[in-house]
Amino acid sequence: MRTVSAVSTALALALGACSSSKPEVMTGAKPTEASAAPAVAAAPTAPTPAAAPVPSPVAPTPVHASGHAVYSLVDNRLAGHLGRGGGLLIPGGSAGFAKYVRFGNTMGGNKRAWILRDHEGDVKVARLDGKHGSLFVPLTAAQARTGSIRLRVHADKAGTLEIKVNDHAAIRTEVASDWSTVEVTAPAGQLVAGENQLELAAAKSGLALAWAQLGATTAATDADAGFFDPSAKALVVPRGGAMTWYAAIPDHASLTADVGGQGCKVDVAVTADDGATASGTLGAGAIDLGALAGKAARIELANASCDRAAIAQAALTVPGAAPAVAKAAAPKYVVFVIMDSLRADRVRAFNPKARPDAPSWDKLAESSTLFTSHYVQGNESQVSHASMWSSNYLIKHKAQDSKNKLSLKWTTIDEVAKAAGKYTAGASANGYIRPARGFGSAWDKYVNHIEKSLGLKGKDVLEQGLAFIEPHKNQPWFLYLGFIDTHVTWRAKKPWIAQYDGGYSGRFATEFGDDGPGGMPQGLSDREKDHVRALYDSNVSYQDDLLGKLVAQLQAWGVWDDTMLIVTADHGDEQWEDGKIGHGGSEHETLIHVPLLIHYPALFPTGKIVGGSEGIDIVPTVAEVLGVPADGEWQGMSLVAQANGGDVYPTLATSSKYENGHAGRIGHWKIMLAGPTTPKLYDLAKDPGERSDRFGDAQAAIGARLLLDPMWTFRSWNVEWKKARWGAAGNVTAAFAEDMGE
Repeated sequence: MRTVSAVSTALALALGACSSSKPEVMTGAKPTEASAAPAVAAAPTAPTPAAAPVPSPVAPTPVHASGHAVYSLVDNRLAGHLGRGGGLLIPGGSAGFAKYVRFGNTMGGNKRAWILRDHEGDVKVARLDGKHGSLFVPLTAAQARTGSIRLRVHADKAGTLEIKVNDHAAIRTEVASDWSTVEVTAPAGQLVAGENQLELAAAKSGLALAWAQLGATTAATDADAGFFDPSAKALVVPRGGAMTWYAAIPDHASLTADVGGQGCKVDVAVTADDGATASGTLGAGAIDLGALAGKAARIELANASCDRAAIAQAALTVPGAAPAVAKAAAPKYVVFVIMDSLRADRVRAFNPKARPDAPSWDKLAESSTLFTSHYVQGNESQVSHASMWSSNYLIKHKAQDSKNKLSLKWTTIDEVAKAAGKYTAGASANGYIRPARGFGSAWDKYVNHIEKSLGLKGKDVLEQGLAFIEPHKNQPWFLYLGFIDTHVTWRAKKPWIAQYDGGYSGRFATEFGDDGPGGMPQGLSDREKDHVRALYDSNVSYQDDLLGKLVAQLQAWGVWDDTMLIVTADHGDEQWEDGKIGHGGSEHETLIHVPLLIHYPALFPTGKIVGGSEGIDIVPTVAEVLGVPADGEWQGMSLVAQANGGDVYPTLATSSKYENGHAGRIGHWKIMLAGPTTPKLYDLAKDPGERSDRFGDAQAAIGARLLLDPMWTFRSWNVEWKKARWGAAGNVTAAFAEDMGE
């Protein structure tokens, strides 16, 4: 989980102050009466500019003098859904439009149907990049029953527009030349409570959308698309309007805000993913949400009391002051260990039910920070390592497969160590990870054991790495070790194989995998599969034993207390949980959820961080600890603040399957996206094996939107995304909306 520390809050304010985009003034207005019958065309006039904000006639009353914000509704305003006229209003020109789109692999040549943040004259719009595009929108049951669809559009020429609702027969209508408002009513039952797809097919390319209103009883006006007053840094909700967010509720949370406007009270309705509710009125005190802790929730702020409510400092808050990071000396020595293909659920420190004995992990856990919801950004070695080393997502570094080298323009972890004055050495048994392929250009000593035909056991890698360091052990140094024993081919390791499956004598008695007997055959019996899992587990314990030997050697050298140790994996492996074996084939937890342990007690207190973290965060973390300035191209963020109490609100963690698919997790909810196709949704608290897809289940609709909103926002700007500036997409800083000009 993540909270806003004093340091990060100050940073967000500073960044907001220097934003290069000037926010547009947007306000709300009282909606006009709706037309009773479906019709085409209002007069072809452009949407009118929003009026200047009216100063609040009464001073707002602070209601959250104690506690600190962990999720700002104001900063996350582009995640808010606008309620106008009883329906959902979607401002086409807002960056928040990204919540309602889907698209495929843009690296693979797929085009996005919508051009976001475009303009038609002075009007902000979303524009079709062609003739077809869809919106994916959440509606309440009451909104769905109206069947109402209104679109404010601009077309260069008059023509037809077909609107298809949830794969039903298309509704055919007309658009005028220039600006017009299209109004249709979907037949009963076509719009549904929950997620809906609205597919548009225009006769001409380039149709511009100023706004869409769905499920309303009162027609919107152009001014209703406004929702923020930058001069007051306040959300703006007109009479009869609302704003809704889908967020996680932390322990001991309250909802607080300052409400301005003559006689304004803002009604709050909070509904959790299990149906539990909380309600209250902002302006009359904080609203206690403690009973909903640990759940995803729909948070609606509605104004039925005044012409215009201005809601400032709206946030989920928790008691106490924001955590601060104590100053500490930088470690003199750093060891970075990647255990290839190590699943988080096979390490007891991360999963108490894990079978393999791992006493070294257990011992380290007593004095380390464990990140227990850690995702890697690829589901196999090449992408995942490239993301970790460069602190960039695949969409940016583009080192996707064996023919792609990691560009030397990225600042990698060895360069960070060298900038800190360290002697740098590395040894790896993963054939991809070598300087000739872009993995580092600042090594004093480095060897790839496959490239040099050296031993591939972890013992060989450990001995070589320590041999590089020993002559320099008393000067500052950085050591990288890449073990591959938990990577196929899995070979039995003694004495653990006897402990986990000593009675087996079949065809896979000693090894199984790519270069084992028969490769990786299909059709194994259940007994054979059990033994293959035992082979894997014997290697988990073998690598754990090496970890213990590493620590013992550092202690013997007298450097352990001044050493920062980072242990993680590049991905996991499927072992028939979903009928597959190996890696690269899915975005299931078995592949993308890996352990991350950081041992340096001066900056990483003992404990478990249950909020999300990502492999791209490792390099910025090392840089902060060593006092090296962050590279402006890095997309990750340091985990130091998160480890030191900044774990209150759960951070979004993401992964990519070669950009053809994406996974995201917040708390116990996980989603898997595959372009414009129907997502898959899992409640990991009840279904850790990901057996039951909950997408489309009414009882899981809140969990779905908790992830759909940030995932499609992130995907829309994942090339530009920098977590150090914008935060993670599920809980952004003030800089995100400001950089978007909103």
